Amino acid sequence: MSPLIAGLAPVFILIAIGWAARAGRIATPEAFGAVNRFGYFVLYPAFLFTLTARADFSAQGSAPFLIGILGGVLSAILLALATRLIFRADGPAFTSVFQGSLRWNGFVLLAAALPLYGQTGLDLIGIAFGPLVLTMNVVCVMVLARWGATRAASWRAVLDQIVANPLILACAVGLAVNAAGFHDFGALSSALDLLGDAAMPIALICVGAGLDFTALRASGVRVAFASAFKLLLMPAILFTAVTLTGAGPLAAAVAAGLGATPTAAAGYTLAREMGGDAQLVAAIITATTLLSFLTMPLVIGLTLP
Repeated sequence: MSPLIAGLAPVFILIAIGWAARAGRIATPEAFGAVNRFGYFVLYPAFLFTLTARADFSAQGSAPFLIGILGGVLSAILLALATRLIFRADGPAFTSVFQGSLRWNGFVLLAAALPLYGQTGLDLIGIAFGPLVLTMNVVCVMVLARWGATRAASWRAVLDQIVANPLILACAVGLAVNAAGFHDFGALSSALDLLGDAAMPIALICVGAGLDFTALRASGVRVAFASAFKLLLMPAILFTAVTLTGAGPLAAAVAAGLGATPTAAAGYTLAREMGGDAQLVAAIITATTLLSFLTMPLVIGLTLP
């Protein structure tokens, strides 16, 4: 087995276990929904806080990498916003195509990062996590507040949604703590570490349990568009942007890998809470997860130095 396949195989095995557990009725969809909600409000924020608070943003090569990857993401956001001209007839559907095209499931790459990229690549992913999750969630909340079925009545209402989002809050606090130089909170740090350790396998299993083939069959062109944007265009944009900053071949490969990850399941939770087309998001998550079994090895294999 090649090192590339060996690195990614455990990730996809956990996703398959989640699907098998739901298909075999080991746990009901409602039970998995409760676990996913617990992850969204407890496990994932704990993981994001600890990872962001401890990230070494002063490491050599981190500045051009961050500049490149944030520049690439902002370029992709502008392109995705332009698709409003295509999906203008249905605001909630546009918000779901937008989320599906941009949201990235960092757990999928992080779980395989060490064998694929080594410690340096793993550190780069840790640096990218907080700023990218913060940026992506703020933008997605704003898009849903503007075009979702339950539109926000004012910018104050949009701000309330941003402040109340647990992923945004965890990243913002983690970045603030990092900037202030605080890295150890004693027993609290140990408790957060335990929660964070549980986040990755739970997230991957819940992705598998959430695969919705009924929604996938019903959605068609929108799913194909978002899947192509997410799995093909995003890796190219991020790879090009990081290359242009001179961050180095490994950093560009890591950026491409981040872009190649499937759509994050958190988009489904946000769509349900803010009036997006939740069924369409579920279909995009399902499609990108299944297709990423093929596209992630291809993208990573082509870009690894």
